[in-house]
Amino acid sequence: MHLVLATEAQKAERDRVTHAAWGSPLTVEQFHQRELRLRAHPWCTAGMNTWLLREDDGSVLASCETFHNDSHLRGPDGQYAPGDSFSIASVFTEDHLRRHGHATRLMDLVATELERASPRGHAAVLFSDVGASLYRRSGYEEVPAWDWDLPAREAASTRPGASLLKDGDVAEALGRFRRPDAPFYLWPSPAQVDWHLERERIYAELLGRPRPEACGAVVGESTALWAMMARHGELVVLMLEARSDEDAATLLETAGAVAHRAGLAKVVVWEQPDTAPRVARVPGATRVPRDGSLPMVRPLRPGLPPAPAIPFPRALWV
Repeated sequence: MHLVLATEAQKAERDRVTHAAWGSPLTVEQFHQRELRLRAHPWCTAGMNTWLLREDDGSVLASCETFHNDSHLRGPDGQYAPGDSFSIASVFTEDHLRRHGHATRLMDLVATELERASPRGHAAVLFSDVGASLYRRSGYEEVPAWDWDLPAREAASTRPGASLLKDGDVAEALGRFRRPDAPFYLWPSPAQVDWHLERERIYAELLGRPRPEACGAVVGESTALWAMMARHGELVVLMLEARSDEDAATLLETAGAVAHRAGLAKVVVWEQPDTAPRVARVPGATRVPRDGSLPMVRPLRPGLPPAPAIPFPRALWV
């Protein structure tokens, strides 16, 4: 068996095979169109690959995708060295091929290829929906994962002081965020944030439902970016920086109002060490164990901190 990059025709075939895992409520053809649009997005054209583990006869045993991220590793002098990290997604083995170690072999070969091809490589990361044990076999370490849920609530307007953001405001808004004070972190680009909004646009069109009126809000020096997960009826906060408890409440209550007007049931915030204390004090916020999307990290070079020390805002999810 060997690792290869998929052709366009092979990508289309994998779209139809993987529909059973990730396509609902879209039809097979709608899911394929979704994948075509996402692969054509600037963030994907700049740094996405589809990998196949193939048997010697050419049959596909397993597949996955990788996406490039900028990452930053703090050195002994306190300065950050920029590098490359890679998010792995859509790991898939068909039912009749499972329990033969194909997914583990695929993950090992992909990591080896990333190490070989990336002189500045820092880490491979993924967001597991099947727990940690499968990926631990390939050297991945998990990060404890919790969510904060807030109900969508009817409101006549946004909370006083909040200004809503539109799609064209993403780059400026992302520039307002302070970088993490962490030994190692990945940082989303404006294009990656827009990739989340492209998913929102696609589902809104295919399911015939309205998009939220805004993709975030600012109040004072505090900022939030969010996107609709139409499949789950949620507004997910992609990035949050609140400089005060009052700002956190303003931003998240604004998100709740936007979610309500879009017909969504709740707002979901991924817990981060720097925001958790403020989010916990927002009225109605409930902390729950995350169901899926467990962050996991495999170093591509020595010197990375343990995985639990690495921040993972929702904007990094693929």
